[in-house]
Amino acid sequence: MQIENYLVLLKQWMAYYRFEELKIHKEAGADHVFKNSEVKPSKFGRVDTYCCIKYFNEITPDKMIAFSTNMFNLASRHRDGLPLGFGAMLQVFPVIITDKISNEVYQAILNYCPKHFAAAEFPSVLDLSTGFLYYYKNTPIWGYAYYDGYRRDSYNYFCPKAWNEFNEKLKMKSL
Repeated sequence: MQIENYLVLLKQWMAYYRFEELKIHKEAGADHVFKNSEVKPSKFGRVDTYCCIKYFNEITPDKMIAFSTNMFNLASRHRDGLPLGFGAMLQVFPVIITDKISNEVYQAILNYCPKHFAAAEFPSVLDLSTGFLYYYKNTPIWGYAYYDGYRRDSYNYFCPKAWNEFNEKLKMKSL
């Protein structure tokens, strides 16, 4: 899949999931930033979700971690409302798109699991050559209640394979 085609589809999926595109991406080096705010009783209040997208021709583990950290800091600066942990939660999905993931980046994304109070930083790497989305596969003890949801959301929001599965289910229902 070409990056241009992916970005067209991504914008459609973000709209489907009720995300709005923000114009704050240039200050942090993202190509696109999307935001959704919802009240979720299962998360005890308002949840602000930021999806920060960046295409890297070449990516290293250090660049991946720096991008993820910068996007978490960007979202933290821009969110408003109640304090985190007291009726509010922050979810940040830094998404790196690359033509082909290296083994070093693959190993880094499988092991990178930052910890924050009442907030989540859940980076993913999309390999355009295969359409696979990579992210932290384990569940830390402190994230037991939420990590399955982060993995599911990341897959549904950003993975072309999930988009195809969704379209196939729609076709089956219409028959």
